[in-house]
Amino acid sequence: MTKDYNHPLYGRRVLHIMSPVRWSGSKFKHHGDSNYKVMVKTIKFLPMCHHTILVPTNNTISDLGPNVTLVPFDYTQSVLSNRAYFNGKLLNKLTDWRGQDFDFIFNHQPELLYNVVNSIMSSRYGLTVECFNFFHWVDCPKSRVTDGYPEGFYRQLEAINWSYKSYFHCPVSKDYMKSNWNKRDYIVQGINDEVMDEKINYFPLGVGQFPDSEPFPNPARGKKILLFNHRWNNSTGIDKLVEYTEDLDRDEWLVWVTDENAKKPQSGKPAPKWMYVKNLPSGGAYRNLIEQSHATLCFVDNYMTWNLSVQDAIRLNKPSLAFKHPTHEYVLGKDYPLYFSNKDEFLDVINKIPEGKKFDWELPPHDEDFKNNLVGDLIHCLENSKKKHTSKTKYGVEWLYHILQGNGYKRNILYNSHPSLHKSNAWEGIRQWCLERGVKDSPNEVYTKLWIPEENIDDVKKIIDEAGNVDYKGDPLDESKRDPKWSQNFTSNKFF
Repeated sequence: MTKDYNHPLYGRRVLHIMSPVRWSGSKFKHHGDSNYKVMVKTIKFLPMCHHTILVPTNNTISDLGPNVTLVPFDYTQSVLSNRAYFNGKLLNKLTDWRGQDFDFIFNHQPELLYNVVNSIMSSRYGLTVECFNFFHWVDCPKSRVTDGYPEGFYRQLEAINWSYKSYFHCPVSKDYMKSNWNKRDYIVQGINDEVMDEKINYFPLGVGQFPDSEPFPNPARGKKILLFNHRWNNSTGIDKLVEYTEDLDRDEWLVWVTDENAKKPQSGKPAPKWMYVKNLPSGGAYRNLIEQSHATLCFVDNYMTWNLSVQDAIRLNKPSLAFKHPTHEYVLGKDYPLYFSNKDEFLDVINKIPEGKKFDWELPPHDEDFKNNLVGDLIHCLENSKKKHTSKTKYGVEWLYHILQGNGYKRNILYNSHPSLHKSNAWEGIRQWCLERGVKDSPNEVYTKLWIPEENIDDVKKIIDEAGNVDYKGDPLDESKRDPKWSQNFTSNKFF
């Protein structure tokens, strides 16, 4: 409980709003969901915090640690409807506002931020909460499914405006946001670059560690494999993939597509029969496939805010041929040597790659940059946000007294200080006031549990003594000072 308690973010509590996009029937496929993986990274970056995650009800997510609480939530299974629907009533029903607190909201569906904040405000909570958005996509003409689909970029701008910080993958995302004003007039014209730049930061993504290599029967039979390890749809450049590779010698080259939707795509053309379409059952086999390949291929030539797949081969010291795109300047680097811009350049590049030679290219430290940006912004928020500073409180000293005596669960303290009040937005301010005076929250507790480090005890006693005549309502160690209506399991971190 006391490990690293001097870290400024120790004991702070984060509510995570997910953006689940991968489903199999009604079951959430978290292993293949890139948005989920980003959320898990933020949790790993912040082991000193408690994380409450609203997760799809039907899932196979394993225990993420003692500082993580999984709460089942009714996300829709449609990527499109998730941009507009949020069950705020259920969030309030699942949250014990007398027993729990949130310092930050990490929102992975920015269009829903108003819905989320409005929901908790309706339960008289949220005056000290700061919001952080993560943009996995940007609403713009190039990213919409059809021209007639409702434009949502104003809601994204609203989310940025309401947030303390919002994260894009790279500066290209802001250019996509600006492109909304290229074709028609709107009531509000353009964005304020100065304000936007103050509000945004970046979360570049690395691919992480690969599992051990797992050999498998390789059907290439001596051919050089060109691996297309992207989704099979128009946005990944499949037309160029076919055009640029169709004239290659079939006896020398095998174009392998890992997305089996290429056999029967929902839209667009299927992969030509001369391509080999096969997904592999495990990450270890996928690694082995990359290791046996001549190179991986990336043909994204339109909308793209980031790219993980293009990094896979490079992490394993294999070449990754990439169509030149503004986003790749941030993913791979401006001087990456294996860019191509047309078919002739593509054919020239693949013929110059020597077989069996290690490809050395150092990727930028994406995850390290992401972590530094996030942790730095959170600390800056605690130090500078007006929401995070409470100067006066009527009941703060009484709370300190109870915490000092070991009666630290918020629910039990309120049983004494506010026995008949159902909800109040003052309580989060009282907790904030206590934290500013040396009190700590316990990151491994589902419910807010406050305590005082030994080196801070004298300072807290001094505050209590200087307060003079305060009604502490009896001995907090008496069992009668514990809330008899509170029957929750203090240690459980899974609500299923």
